[in-house]
Amino acid sequence: MFNSESNQEATMLDTPKQSSSDPRPFRAMRAEGDRIAFDFDGGKVAWLSSRWLRLACECEICGDTASGKRWLTPADVPARIRPTSIDASASEVTVTWEDGHVSRYAARFLADRAGSGAVRFQPDLWDSDLGARLGRFAFDAVVEDDETLFHSLRALRDHGIAMLTGVPAETEATARVAGRYGPIRETSYGKVFDLISRPDARVAGETARAQIPHTDEPFRYSPPGFIFFHAIRTGAGAGGTSLMVDGFHVAELMRTGTPKLFELLTRHGVTFHREHAGEVFFSAEAHVISLDAAGQVTGIRYNDRCLAPQTAPEDEIDGLIEALAELTRLICDPQNQFQHQLQPGEVLVFDNQRVMHGRSAFDPTLAVRHLRSCNIDRDGVHSALRTLARRFAPDEAETVLYQGAIF
Repeated sequence: MFNSESNQEATMLDTPKQSSSDPRPFRAMRAEGDRIAFDFDGGKVAWLSSRWLRLACECEICGDTASGKRWLTPADVPARIRPTSIDASASEVTVTWEDGHVSRYAARFLADRAGSGAVRFQPDLWDSDLGARLGRFAFDAVVEDDETLFHSLRALRDHGIAMLTGVPAETEATARVAGRYGPIRETSYGKVFDLISRPDARVAGETARAQIPHTDEPFRYSPPGFIFFHAIRTGAGAGGTSLMVDGFHVAELMRTGTPKLFELLTRHGVTFHREHAGEVFFSAEAHVISLDAAGQVTGIRYNDRCLAPQTAPEDEIDGLIEALAELTRLICDPQNQFQHQLQPGEVLVFDNQRVMHGRSAFDPTLAVRHLRSCNIDRDGVHSALRTLARRFAPDEAETVLYQGAIF
């Protein structure tokens, strides 16, 4: 696709004049060499590559890319393919190509893509002020009503976190509500597992000690996407306050305040590991801060308790450790933490590759703290969001979402 001005002589094709009542999203179309020009109101001109346009055809002969029943390949489209005619109506554009093939496109589809790349979603960053913006949704409505489910998925898209209320303090309710967001991911800890404070704790979540906000299981090649924390018993008043941190926010603080340290965490691999002797031994090297092709933060992977002894050139190892130290300082700063005392019947749902979670210490002699937890892969959650957006907010269905800690 292209969006630069052209000095090429335009070749006018058959484009009907637009009447005052014509809802077509552009005024006219024309061929300009190897591009198709679109004239919009206000004098704006934008272009699509003719080759891109031919490849975008999804007629019965070319096949459908979404279903995977696709028969036209990029190699089948000549580099300098040209249309011989274009006919644009209010809702449809028909293009006849040099080889006689006829392609039909929705006018809005072409107008939305002319002169621009993909629309990338911009997350709403937060710090300790999240409370006023946190999306809260009733359990019954999420389970029974697709539109409420969609709004909760929107909240996860925007802030990386949402709260469900009125969830029965019963073990079966965890999977029931989580299953609305996508298939539950089974791990070495099970499908739905209980975090209960106990003296013979196998993992830190089963202790009563404070935990620095972190992402779960960064030692996996593909960490959990979204996490559900379902409060069964919390011992409110005995400590155990949840501490939530927007990893995208602290990453941007580093980008602005300590750019060299930020750059290290986006470029240098960091190793995380977890071993239970004779059972599992996970180890993964990845960037703590993942960036997309546009340089935007797309994922966070960090857990101080899983950091393996790092390997780096002698002249970089101290800088890498300082970068991890600065990130830890920002995570531990109360100004960057949303604090909430979970109550029985509440569920915190959050993006494990954006939002870091921790808690304050608590006294296990005063009350038992019991959470049920399960994981949903992020592609399942994003699939549910896009599918429901087709019904409730069509303009949002194809927005490119941040894809997580994938690098």
